[in-house]
Amino acid sequence: MSETTYVKQWQGNISNNILSGILLALALLPGAIAFSFIAGVSPTIGLISTGLMMLVISVTGNRTLMVSAPSSGVSLVVAPLAASHGLQALIMATIFMGTIQIILGYCNINKLLDLIPLGVVIGFMNALGILLFTSQLKNIFNISIETYMITIVSFFFIWIAPKFIKIIPAPLIAIIILTVFAWVFKPNIKVVSDMAPIHIKIPQPSIPKDVWDWHFLMITFVYGVTMAIVAIVQTTLTARMMDDVTASKSDKNKESIGQGIANFIVGILGGYGGSALVGQSRFNVSMGASSRLSTFITGSFLLVSIFIFGAIIGQIPMAVLSTVLITISLNTFDRRTIPFIKRAPILNGSTVILTFVIILITNNLAVGVVLVTIGYYIVNN
Repeated sequence: MSETTYVKQWQGNISNNILSGILLALALLPGAIAFSFIAGVSPTIGLISTGLMMLVISVTGNRTLMVSAPSSGVSLVVAPLAASHGLQALIMATIFMGTIQIILGYCNINKLLDLIPLGVVIGFMNALGILLFTSQLKNIFNISIETYMITIVSFFFIWIAPKFIKIIPAPLIAIIILTVFAWVFKPNIKVVSDMAPIHIKIPQPSIPKDVWDWHFLMITFVYGVTMAIVAIVQTTLTARMMDDVTASKSDKNKESIGQGIANFIVGILGGYGGSALVGQSRFNVSMGASSRLSTFITGSFLLVSIFIFGAIIGQIPMAVLSTVLITISLNTFDRRTIPFIKRAPILNGSTVILTFVIILITNNLAVGVVLVTIGYYIVNN
């Protein structure tokens, strides 16, 4: 990319891009908080990670208008690490993740990604949807009658609001209305602050103190590799979609490098890694964003919102966040599944099912992709 082209990517309707950036930030808020609980970290870390990722990727990314942040795939991968070894291990894994993404980008990883069979991609997306769906059930069931009621009402807002209101994301509408309701009437439900407090925290560069522990390094390195693979797969799929939507081309290898730089910086500043987000990337385009300024504003707004809206965020009902993620999980399922299997029931069906089952059994998104891809070419050669 030439310097002239890069400068042009920052140009465009300034007011429109600023508005799009703010709306995108509001659209990212529910996921940033909810994904942090999946990963096993506080919402503060989730918000900081999302804000920093958006800020840096707006500068380093190759695919303009694409949204990158802590995602369902990466959050599901890191959950066991955070639970067993804590935040410091998660930060180290993110630093490894970013480094690996940079190296793989320079090694033209996109050529290898082109070899992944479509059946593996479909199995990967469907397994991701199931894992995300099941991870949210604990925030809805066996809590209280009021929780069930709020869940039903939240789904109603998420599904009905888009028919009448286009400019404000439906999940945000559900969050605002039901948070106000919970604050006024004090129902017997769980809110964000019950799970983890919202702390105002200014990101500062640091390296985990256990960096010289060989066992610590090996564990975090393995997780870093897995995070990098999942992020690259999700990002490449999203970039391809964005290429189609915007009728333009992007360099997937340079995107891996740019995202790796962003994840490395996020890790150094105490956050955890992310990848591209399909729905939010589409939303950014639909809001009329046309330059890197929109994603830069998104990152800036999210970081500022921690200081301004911290107390309010703590009062968001957990059931509402769960409905947001369940809706995302349902949209994750690949609609090509049945037509793809029908074309070649034995080969295509076995590829999809094997990927799906291996991921669910191992609870590792990368393992299923790697093992089935290798098996696919062994069988076919």
